[in-house]
Amino acid sequence: MLAPKSVGGRGLSMLCFCLAIEEIARHCGAFAMNLAAHNALCVGHPLGYASDELKQKIFPSVLNGDWMVAWALTEPNAGSDTGGVETTGTLQPDGTWVLNGHKLYITMGLHSDRMIVLAVTGRDEKGKKEFSAFWIHTKDIEPVRKVKTAGVRASNTSEFHLKNVPGEPIGARGKGQHAALACLDGGRLGIAAMAIGLGRAAVEIAKERMLTRQQFGKRIAEFQALQFKLADCELGLRAAEALLLPPCVMHARGQKFSLEASFAKLFASEAASRATNSALQICGGWGYTRDTAVERMWRDARLTEIGEGSSEVQRLIISRTLLREAEQKYGPDGAKK
Repeated sequence: MLAPKSVGGRGLSMLCFCLAIEEIARHCGAFAMNLAAHNALCVGHPLGYASDELKQKIFPSVLNGDWMVAWALTEPNAGSDTGGVETTGTLQPDGTWVLNGHKLYITMGLHSDRMIVLAVTGRDEKGKKEFSAFWIHTKDIEPVRKVKTAGVRASNTSEFHLKNVPGEPIGARGKGQHAALACLDGGRLGIAAMAIGLGRAAVEIAKERMLTRQQFGKRIAEFQALQFKLADCELGLRAAEALLLPPCVMHARGQKFSLEASFAKLFASEAASRATNSALQICGGWGYTRDTAVERMWRDARLTEIGEGSSEVQRLIISRTLLREAEQKYGPDGAKK
């Protein structure tokens, strides 16, 4: 959706992309997540950083649906801390690369045709890990399992090993982590949109239930306790929508939007969890059964607080950015006026 028409994409704006993800999430959170990851991460990464030669090789197959692509960063010891990545990329005498490592919790990992893998390719002059991104064929990986998750069960969350897997570099050596973090900004907007869609769908079910369910001789819509829950749900979701708009506009203008992406992702995911939880509570025992979609939305929404940067990580990004801006304005000791 986000890729320009010149390479075979739809050329949609970030706002259009988010509206599409939100609408899809109203019906299936897992499909919305798969689509968001494919567009923001799996298409966005090579689109922004791959060589022209690699782009010509992979587009338009990635864009027309011929290839499903996975984005493999997370490992047993690397999640919120991307620096914990242990998968290695080794340069061979003939100039090619091979990858070895263990990846975990990879969206659509075992259902994908191709994959983007973040790996350690050496150390810089300060001794810190040097990260690079690679394009690989999924047929070369060794599957371990489809991970059984609480929510988004229609998404193939996967674990696998890489053993001497051939890889083609995406972008310059040592720039993989920078590129990955930049792609995550767009990914977080997709997760925010997914969260809003889940919250909206759950609240719609709850409203219908309030109008039709009778207790103590009257509709439960007449109980103030439930009315207030509904008001809080709507307030949270509208605020989330308001926070999602600025980074979409900034993306269209070519401006950096990392801070705004964290605002949107953090607030929308927590608002969706509150909304789906309240919707389930309003629906009572019926809401907790699989006779209704509310319990699925409740489980799916919980993932949005974890995936593509947990709520705790978003708060770290926000606070550190604000303090860095304050230091630039007032000086590190606050003495500058």
